[in-house]
Amino acid sequence: MNRLLKLATGVVAVLALHGCASYKPVPDGYTGPVAEVADSGGRIDGMKSFAFALMDVDGNNVDNSFRASASASYGQGFALTTHYVVRSVTATPMKVRLKGSHMTGAPIHAIASQMAGTFFSVDGVVDFKPAPGGKYIVKGELKKGASSVWIEDRATGLAVTEKIVEK
Repeated sequence: MNRLLKLATGVVAVLALHGCASYKPVPDGYTGPVAEVADSGGRIDGMKSFAFALMDVDGNNVDNSFRASASASYGQGFALTTHYVVRSVTATPMKVRLKGSHMTGAPIHAIASQMAGTFFSVDGVVDFKPAPGGKYIVKGELKKGASSVWIEDRATGLAVTEKIVEK
């Protein structure tokens, strides 16, 4: 029985770690053109911030600001340490999942903010065609009943994807 418990624990640990692994949007050995996509956001106070992030590329999880901030804030109680991620992607057409949301240092703070009507979130999938050498940023707005998120060209400030709007 003890051996079975150890095996089950090992399997669960491997699966948990696999679930946290991030897909590399630029595979090892890739020599084609790339672009850069940065997450963005801001601080509300020491316990609450907001972020607009690239979450998935073609259905595969990528490093993002929500995960980076949660990791940086682990064990700090209500304190929130934010990290905004910048990553390279292949300069090829892709489907991306974007997310805009408030974030907090402690889950109970997020629940309290949701109950108070001061925690907003929006996400969805859009087509994205980055240009070789392009520099992009995920932007958005968080408003009651009207939150949205999109990608824009850093040089022009123009949206390059459709806006995902809260429904």
